[in-house]
Amino acid sequence: MRNTMNTKTTITNPVLYILMRTDLESMNSGKSCAQSAHAANQFMLRFERPEDYESAESHRDMYEAWLESGGGFGTTITLDVDAARLGGVYSMAHKAGFPTGITHDPSYPLVDGKVLHLIPLDTCGYVFGDKDALAPLLQQFGLMP
Repeated sequence: MRNTMNTKTTITNPVLYILMRTDLESMNSGKSCAQSAHAANQFMLRFERPEDYESAESHRDMYEAWLESGGGFGTTITLDVDAARLGGVYSMAHKAGFPTGITHDPSYPLVDGKVLHLIPLDTCGYVFGDKDALAPLLQQFGLMP
């Protein structure tokens, strides 16, 4: 598959997309909010510690524009994905050069009857970039309900 996404596009509308798994019956609104915050923190950490993340410095201007666009926080859009599509989007976006990540919760709480299990689980992820540049990859997903 030929890469048709252009990560060198002039940044006019930087957006952080949270890719939230909605295929988990246990992922209620409270857990979704918490996991989304984890993904956003993970994203911002990449720019606070750029030496730990590839491509952080090359996207610094876009990140700064994103912060300025919202008075300290930029536009964030949460999309509805399942586990398989989360991995696929992550892979494609990463290969295309967009800052991206998977949020792995090492102790996701899952109740089975009266038993609480804490399991390791990929709960969501993020992709950051210009809205128009990411449209071909993300237009297939709806907003999280």
